[in-house]
Amino acid sequence: MTNTLKDYVDAFRVLGLSELSVEDDGVKLVLKKNSSFEPVILSSNISEISEKGKEPSKEDIKSGTRVKAPLLGVFYAEVNGKIWKTGDRVQKGDILCSIEAMKMMNEVKAPCDGEILSINVKDGDLVEYDQVLFEIS
Repeated sequence: MTNTLKDYVDAFRVLGLSELSVEDDGVKLVLKKNSSFEPVILSSNISEISEKGKEPSKEDIKSGTRVKAPLLGVFYAEVNGKIWKTGDRVQKGDILCSIEAMKMMNEVKAPCDGEILSINVKDGDLVEYDQVLFEIS
């Protein structure tokens, strides 16, 4: 293999993959993650938003729960025939979207019950790690 095992493990972690399979010169490497991806959540609670004396902005306070991209990839809005819209009610665990990375689809789930306040990306957009995808009240 031209890349080292460390290179593949680093790529696996950095891209937030749930599975990686590589075959080179008769050697096959398969890395799997046991748990599914969970979105990064930033609470609208003022004490949780504040950073070491930094005052939260008005936008932070009114925005609600932010659902962020767990990895870099392509955003797909349609999941199981459903496309969420602003104003839709979601329940904790609902699949909001999928992000494709290295030909693998990764589900992003709602971290809480609420109403979708905003959808900050469009179908087919390339999203970055930690980019805010949805805001839920």
